Amino acid sequence: MQLKFSSPRLSWLLLVWAVALCLSFVAHTAIATTEPVAASEATQIPGIDLEGYVPDQRDWSDKAKANYEKKKNGGGLPLAMLTIERLNLKAPVYMGTSRATLDRGLGMIEGTAHLGEVGNIGISGHRDGFFRPLKDIKLGDLIEIQTPVGVQSFKVSDITIVDALEISVLDPTDTTVLTLITCHPFYYEGYAPDRYIVRAIPVGSGGRENDSVSIKVAINQTHTELK
Repeated sequence: MQLKFSSPRLSWLLLVWAVALCLSFVAHTAIATTEPVAASEATQIPGIDLEGYVPDQRDWSDKAKANYEKKKNGGGLPLAMLTIERLNLKAPVYMGTSRATLDRGLGMIEGTAHLGEVGNIGISGHRDGFFRPLKDIKLGDLIEIQTPVGVQSFKVSDITIVDALEISVLDPTDTTVLTLITCHPFYYEGYAPDRYIVRAIPVGSGGRENDSVSIKVAINQTHTELK
């Protein structure tokens, strides 16, 4: 049987076909142009490979262990790996201090100096997980931070306990210092009232600080995430 189309219907079918062809071409072009850009952006942010990495969880709480198992494969690669060999502490360092970030590693406190920069580098972690070994840290202990471009070595120069709302520990410095922060007491149930602060300076450095300049960092969110 031969099918016959009136001229208006034929025109309508041709229009639909042309529109579909045009949309298909646009979609294909968009995919072709965005995929290389995404791949390029990914290669611009180097990270530390976690293949084979297993944290020492002997002192961790059951909650911290469970949270790590849920979150360990989330997000991208860490910026660095922090190691305190004497404490058998080895932990990945990510940017930010969200709950998900601190469940799978340590977090760079936003507003502080970045790794490799001159200034106060702030890193936080949970007291019942990655940073629980800090309860046994001593003056002079060696802290190593491995980045994709090398290893920075620090020695512990100061250990203090401050109020949870004390922000001066994150003040900027005119030399490179490392500040590790976690909640205290380590085995406290509920919202911890204090913060445990470990300050370290580069090996071979005097670590002179600039106490005249103050940074206004909103670390209340960090305190909430650390509880």
